[in-house]
Amino acid sequence: MNTKMSKLALAIGALVMAGGVMAQTTATTNDATANATVISPITIANGLTLEFGKVVAGAGTVTIAAADGARTDSVPALTPGGQKGTVRAATFNVTGDGVSTYAITLPSTDVTLSDGAGVPNTMTVNTFKVAGTGVDSLLNTGVLAAGVATLNVGATLNVAALQAPGAYTGTYSVTVAYN
Repeated sequence: MNTKMSKLALAIGALVMAGGVMAQTTATTNDATANATVISPITIANGLTLEFGKVVAGAGTVTIAAADGARTDSVPALTPGGQKGTVRAATFNVTGDGVSTYAITLPSTDVTLSDGAGVPNTMTVNTFKVAGTGVDSLLNTGVLAAGVATLNVGATLNVAALQAPGAYTGTYSVTVAYN
C-alpha cells in the first residue's frame, strides 16, 4: 500500500505543477524603439565634356582613356599631327551621403554624333569606360569619400573612311545609384 500511496502522491504533484504553469493570468508589455535615418540623395553633374579633338577622315577609331584622358588612334592616318585640338576624358561630380558605395551605369549601346547635316554625317561613340579615385573600373562601382567623388569617362569614336568634315556632337547619359 505504501507504493500505491507514493504513486498517488506523485500523480497529484504532477497535476498541481502542470496546473500552476497553465494558470498564469497576467500579461506583460514592454516598449521598443524604432529608428530611421534619412540621407541625401546621390547626384551627378557633368564637369568637363568628352573631347576627341580633331580627326582626319579615314576608317579607324580614336580612343580617349578614362584614367588619364590620353588619346590613342587605331591608325596613324587619323592623327592630324600636332593639330589635335582639345583632347580629354569627361568628368562628372558625384555627391551623396558620407562614405557610401554606388553603382555607375555607362551607355551600353552606340551613341550617335552628328554635324547636323543629316544621317550620312554621323559617327558613333561606344566602349565607354570609367575611372577615378575610389572607382573600380572593372565593376563600374565607386566609393564616396566624405560625400563627394569625381568620375572620369572615356570612350571610342568610330570614324568612317569618307567621313564628311564638320563639328560633330551628341549626348550620352551616365547614371549613379547607391548600392
